[in-house]
Amino acid sequence: MVPKKRQSKRVRMAHRYRIAGRIKDHQRKERRGEKKNPKANRKSKKDPGIPNNWPFKEELLNEVEKQRQEAEEEKRKKKEMNKKKKKSPVKKEASVKEEEVDSGEAEIDAKEESE
Repeated sequence: MVPKKRQSKRVRMAHRYRIAGRIKDHQRKERRGEKKNPKANRKSKKDPGIPNNWPFKEELLNEVEKQRQEAEEEKRKKKEMNKKKKKSPVKKEASVKEEEVDSGEAEIDAKEESE
């Protein structure tokens, strides 16, 4: 049996330039995407946790849990406040218009008194 000949590694220059151009375009596109949304490709660092032989580990875990619950409660309150604000913008606009009318009348009265 005759051994197979190895294929030549020769590449046409046109093909080599085409590959280089595609690489360049891809890198440019990646940079553009990174500029538009810089946080998209970043991975957040994971919390390594607390070692088992850490003194007062239970107390620390309880404290962390308490802080997490407080943050969650605060987030929930903010969400409710935002919902309330979104539900009643019409009432606020009406009261603002009334205040503007009242202040406008007060200005007219003040001008008449000064004359």
